[in-house]
Amino acid sequence: MGVDEAGRGCLLGPMVVAGIALSERSLQTLREAGVKDSKRLTRRSREKLFLLILEESLGVSVVRVWPEEIDSFNLNQLTYDAVLKVIRALSYLRPGLVTVDRVGREEVVVKEVRSIGSTPRVEFGADTHYVEAGAASVVAKVIRDLEIEKIRTQYGDVGSGYPSDPKTRKWVASIRGSEPPSFLRRSWRTLQAIAPELYVGKSIGH
Repeated sequence: MGVDEAGRGCLLGPMVVAGIALSERSLQTLREAGVKDSKRLTRRSREKLFLLILEESLGVSVVRVWPEEIDSFNLNQLTYDAVLKVIRALSYLRPGLVTVDRVGREEVVVKEVRSIGSTPRVEFGADTHYVEAGAASVVAKVIRDLEIEKIRTQYGDVGSGYPSDPKTRKWVASIRGSEPPSFLRRSWRTLQAIAPELYVGKSIGH
């Protein structure tokens, strides 16, 4: 099994955590097809590989974490909770190895993986080094892109949703003085520089 997230650092939209269970045969098929960290693939390649990953997988689990949750709770804890949910959802497949792209403390995830009788491999950059984590990265990214497309349909071109994206920053600045939409993470400190009146912060912080 591979587990990874997309959108953890975004200003707009959800964080998406995906888990993918694969056979050894499917792992090799995806390796030969060029599955790797979604950030190293074009959008067209991701979408093509997304379909192949779904065809080859024994099971897929996806958890979306919405901005209102992120604004109210600790982001690391929300990430751990989502990762544990996808692991539990696929535990019936009894994976021999669970590879997780690490965020913060690994002990929480390692304990859960061992509790389902699997071997944990929890590492920073796992999506770069292991095909199963790369596959999860692709699925998480494609699903998050679909969520951003839904926002674009109603609100126009909001960019990628990342605070480093000039289109996103410009769009956020353009809604100053308006009722903030629910897909905006209002606790993000980046918001202070772009549209300070929309920033609410929180005691937990980021």
